[in-house]
Amino acid sequence: MSRSQPADSFGLEATPAARILVMGAMLIGGLLAVTVVVSVSAAAKKEKALARLALELPLAREDAGYVSSNACQSCHPGEHASFHKTYHRTMTQPALPDTVAGSFDGTSVMSDGLEYRVFRKAEEFWAEMPDPEEMMYVVQGGKPLPLDKIPRVERRVVMTTGSHHYQTYWASGADKYGNLLQTLPLIYLIKEQRWIPREEAFMKAPHDRGRMITQWNNHCINCHSTGGNPGLQKTTREGGFKTAAGELGISCEACHGPGEEHIRVNRNPLRRYGLHGGSQEDSTMVNPAKLDHKRGSQVCGQCHGVYIRTDAHGMKFAEEGEPYRPGDDLNETRYYIRYPQRDATPIEREEFAKNPAFFAERWWEDGTVMAGGREYSGMSVSACYTRGEMSCFSCHSMHDSDPADQLKKGGATNGACVECHGQPEYTTEVSRHTHHAVGSSGSECMNCHMPHTAYALFSAIRNHQIESPDLDASAHLGVPNACNLCHLNKTLEWTAEAMHERYGTPKVELNEEQREVSAALLWMLKGHAAQRVIAAWHTGWKPAQDASGSDWLAPFQAQLLDDPYGVVRYVAVENLKALSGFEDFDFDFIGPENERREKIGEAIAQWREQGRGGEGSGRSELLLNDDGTVDEARLRQLLSERDNRPVNIKE
Repeated sequence: MSRSQPADSFGLEATPAARILVMGAMLIGGLLAVTVVVSVSAAAKKEKALARLALELPLAREDAGYVSSNACQSCHPGEHASFHKTYHRTMTQPALPDTVAGSFDGTSVMSDGLEYRVFRKAEEFWAEMPDPEEMMYVVQGGKPLPLDKIPRVERRVVMTTGSHHYQTYWASGADKYGNLLQTLPLIYLIKEQRWIPREEAFMKAPHDRGRMITQWNNHCINCHSTGGNPGLQKTTREGGFKTAAGELGISCEACHGPGEEHIRVNRNPLRRYGLHGGSQEDSTMVNPAKLDHKRGSQVCGQCHGVYIRTDAHGMKFAEEGEPYRPGDDLNETRYYIRYPQRDATPIEREEFAKNPAFFAERWWEDGTVMAGGREYSGMSVSACYTRGEMSCFSCHSMHDSDPADQLKKGGATNGACVECHGQPEYTTEVSRHTHHAVGSSGSECMNCHMPHTAYALFSAIRNHQIESPDLDASAHLGVPNACNLCHLNKTLEWTAEAMHERYGTPKVELNEEQREVSAALLWMLKGHAAQRVIAAWHTGWKPAQDASGSDWLAPFQAQLLDDPYGVVRYVAVENLKALSGFEDFDFDFIGPENERREKIGEAIAQWREQGRGGEGSGRSELLLNDDGTVDEARLRQLLSERDNRPVNIKE
């Protein structure tokens, strides 16, 4: 099936501009459905804008059998409609008025000391910026030119990434590099409707940031498009990229495989209705939910995992694109990295010794996944997967779910667990196992076995490495545990005693602080940045507030308003606002340092005026005196002992 054939089905005249428009519409997954427009001038204007934009987007692949999700819609309208609502579809989009969330109104934003100005030219989006190619070579050490001397250029913004929490943008490159797409180092926060510098949107050590230079062609194309081919042209004199994709965004063919052959053979209605009327499977298309639990989960794992490509496929991917197709064995082309524990393979030990920072950016020190987006890496080492038949589809669905988390009906309940764990203590006698009331958050399987200990997108995320709370890892490696992330007001000693008494876990050796001070406060005040952000997020989590009370938290959350990490400040203030009386607390997490420090005092003063302290008064583990005031000396001591190791999380 040639890529130009669907043009007839759109009812367009076969003008060159129309053909370009149709190819662009196919590439972006039905987002730009071609319709009959009453106003000829408006239609012509939009056609012209789309045609111009298509010239700067990655090419539509004419190989490998990709046909785009538009081609699926006529036969599968329901599935197409549910897919169309997902954030997978809008992961990457062309920069058009109905896809761009950011306010391109002439605003100037400083990113790492350099100015970027965003503006519009009619229906087009532009940025005035330091030349991104020059910037790339300066940062990589190719030129000695000072950053502030890099020539300023105007570049068209041609593509977006993200549509849920925030959105980032890609500017077109110089033609000689083959439409190299460089990131605009700005982020638009959708809820707040504001621009921030890109470096403040990620967990990056303040003194270890460097310039965040990212090329879509050889990095983000991996998981933010369908059938992406970087198209590295190493044989040409100038090199560069001839980048192509089956479709921008994560579309039907990312999960079901290229559809060209499927469409070709099913043009015959006898075959089509014969298959659907009987039990025969269509061998030309893959349904991940009908694969075995490992192959099916690998369809998600192609993006939601930590891996390196095998030697035979590293350069091949750069030149020819991803060889994996749904239904294949991922392990034939990739090596999925695990944290090197006692049963580590020689390759894992070699990788760890060679690049320990690689592991520190993705795992806690006990081997639990720390970076969000790596759910397959967590699940695939869990007993539910290795010894059972748990898969991604045990809880998630692309077509029958809320787009926010893609959780299927019942996927976030105990029902998903008791399909395998059907013993009475997990079904009819729940409290015997949980030691919490039936129906309470403490009797929800996921809160104990999948706590929110991974970080991404200004949020704590459930860890998919399904395990029981490990107090030894908390005591000696600093890994937050489920119990103390809910019981914020309890010490590690309290938790260790409860676990030993109820489940017979070995007693854990603890230091004085761990016996005497709330574990959550230790993580929040003297922990490293990953501990701080996870603890701060839980102060606004309703199950934790219900279990711990919340009227004592504000003065300690306030200490994070001047944290060295922008993401910690953001999470701290968002969850401070979740406390009663602080809903309208005004704080700019990227404001000047002196203003941030002043806000700490303002938050504490507001807490005092509200007469807070409440049930926490007189509890030394909460650093509160008998009169409900904060034990300032102990607070300052803990802050002075803060773990300032650099923390980078590769989300």
